[in-house]
Amino acid sequence: MLLIPELVIGAIVGLIISTTGVGGGVIVLPILIYFFGLDALSAVATANLLSMLMKISSSYMHFRMGNIPLRQSLTILLIMIPSTMLASYGVTILSHINHSQVQLEWGINLLVVLAILFSLYLFYCRIRQPERQISQTYMQSGFIKSLLLPGTGAGLVLGATGVGGGVVVLPLLLRYAQMNIKQAIGVSLFVTMMLSGSSAFAYAHGGHTYWELALVLFVGSLLAIPFSKYLMKRLPDKAFQYATLFLILCSAVLMGIRLIG
Repeated sequence: MLLIPELVIGAIVGLIISTTGVGGGVIVLPILIYFFGLDALSAVATANLLSMLMKISSSYMHFRMGNIPLRQSLTILLIMIPSTMLASYGVTILSHINHSQVQLEWGINLLVVLAILFSLYLFYCRIRQPERQISQTYMQSGFIKSLLLPGTGAGLVLGATGVGGGVVVLPLLLRYAQMNIKQAIGVSLFVTMMLSGSSAFAYAHGGHTYWELALVLFVGSLLAIPFSKYLMKRLPDKAFQYATLFLILCSAVLMGIRLIG
């Protein structure tokens, strides 16, 4: 009976992640901090592990639905891996330096808020910009060039904070890769699943991860997969776009309150 709240929370988070791409950091981090009392560093470490686990099943669902073009997904992954690993190990090393814990936690929270604000700006730009057909020439040459710098920055944010899928990577795909919302959700889930795994491995060496809590929440998330698939097939693209924007706004408020407090 004691596991029922964790399973319910896991199911809700799993539904949000699989249908919007948001949740690995901006939803999970406040939940781990406010509901389960984890400190910022432990929350980031646990969020990375939980994000990887939840996104395995969600990515498979989107792959079966044709929302994950593998070539573009692997290109984005290769762009982001170096900076993600660098940030993860950097934060782990800093966490062992005496008298740096408070400053490190404050810095993580500040970076999360800045990432959310930048995400909102990208969403605003995409909403104002009409969708257009992308030529094959662009996908072969301009794709890498346009994503190299923002993808590296997104990797740094994800590695240092656990935030990146729906907040940073998804808006980047909408803005710079010109994907539709369902493709952007699928690709961001696949890419951040791999990146969260590498970050989770780095944090595990620091002993900050709450493994049992992450596994229980993951089991709860599996319960939401059938409903997620139903919604992805039935609802129009605009519904997912505005749902994602709303969740990012809510996350900005929550993390802003924590930063000020």
